[in-house]
Amino acid sequence: MKHKRLFSLRYKQIFILLLGTLVSLGMYFLVQSSGDFLITKKYLNEKAETKRLESYQKSLESYIRKNHVSIKNVRAISKWVKAHKYVYLVIYDADEIVYESGYWDDKYTAYEIAGTTDEGNAAGSFEGAGGRADIDSCLDHSVSRIAFIDGTYTASILDSSELEWYNIVTFVSLGVFFFFLFLILILYNHRIIARIMLLSKEVSLIEKGNTEQPIIYRGNDEITLLAVNADNMRNSIIARYKSEKEAWEANGELITSMSHDIRTPLTSLIGYLEILDAKNYHSEEQLDKYIKSCKTKSIQLKDLSDKLFQYFLVFGKEKILMQMDTFDVRILFQQLLSEHVFDLSNLGFQVKTEFVEQSCIITADIQYLKRLFDNLFSNVRKYASPEGQVTVIGYIEGSDLIISISNDIRKDSTIQDSTNIGLKTCQKIVEQMNGTFIIQKDFSHFEVRTVFPIKPIREE
Repeated sequence: MKHKRLFSLRYKQIFILLLGTLVSLGMYFLVQSSGDFLITKKYLNEKAETKRLESYQKSLESYIRKNHVSIKNVRAISKWVKAHKYVYLVIYDADEIVYESGYWDDKYTAYEIAGTTDEGNAAGSFEGAGGRADIDSCLDHSVSRIAFIDGTYTASILDSSELEWYNIVTFVSLGVFFFFLFLILILYNHRIIARIMLLSKEVSLIEKGNTEQPIIYRGNDEITLLAVNADNMRNSIIARYKSEKEAWEANGELITSMSHDIRTPLTSLIGYLEILDAKNYHSEEQLDKYIKSCKTKSIQLKDLSDKLFQYFLVFGKEKILMQMDTFDVRILFQQLLSEHVFDLSNLGFQVKTEFVEQSCIITADIQYLKRLFDNLFSNVRKYASPEGQVTVIGYIEGSDLIISISNDIRKDSTIQDSTNIGLKTCQKIVEQMNGTFIIQKDFSHFEVRTVFPIKPIREE
């Protein structure tokens, strides 16, 4: 399965990050707006503001009386102002400001005044202050008259303590923002880790030999692709295990069958040899009969050993160890093929031959090459029709040498059942020599072609 790039973990991570940011921003603005609403409704209503300003006024009056503060003692007055973080204090004598200090917020648009004194003096004083605050807003409350030890002065108190609550709401909103952002990212990563852990657990079961448990996968990202590959590996292990089991069973059956097949002619051969060794025969005809029987049993043993070799050659280790060498094609194949052609002619087959006349070089293992043609011509002797013609042709086509052996297929009742083990052996030998093995067959005709790469012989 090929995963789509759009659903890869990289793009999913970016999407989750954007989604987490949007959700966190939504929660941030929700908490911020809710906090601002509560501050406005509960903390900045007229009753609460009046109560706070009256408490500041009483605190200031109490401080002055207790410490006998003079209007000239700026340090003492500033000490009280510093003790009240969000208070701004303005004191004036008639139209002249004699003291001004405290927390000032540029966003604040009006003075909040506590007390009951002459409104006209207060208004004049604010105008004399150079427009520090809005006059109409100032007159919402009366201006206080504060008694110092050296006289009574007009005082205006501005409270900005709601800013502390606004800051708290901002910090809480930021906390909520990061909480939801980290929560979404952690939940996503937890889901990814859970999928990886599940895959690791399932793979560990395969390692322990439990191949029947399928690997669960969903989605189409990299983890899904890994799970699919792991499940394919599990199926491959099952298939290989099944194949190996069948091979072991087949080997066992082969060994059992071969041991029985070998024991029968071998027992007879030993019996005939013991008779010959003891000279328990009564005539030359009987001697010839025993010798022919020994030869027949020996041929049977050879055929069985060849069959066993072919089986292990095909189903054994993948690569055959060969001793490769270079040979002249014209000389080599005439020698190898001529012997088999002669044997076929003696058996009554009509053989047509045509060998390559051009000299060229082939790289091959001579022993396996002999075994190759032994198998091919043995196949002809077993399955070719004696009435038909056997054609053996060798020719060069481009940079390849082609050996073609064709015959008509036997139709009579003497034909033997074929397992094709000999042809599989030939195919493996040819391919091991970097060649090609081709079989063409229909109901009446059979042809096999072996193709070997060659090199021309350079003339000196």
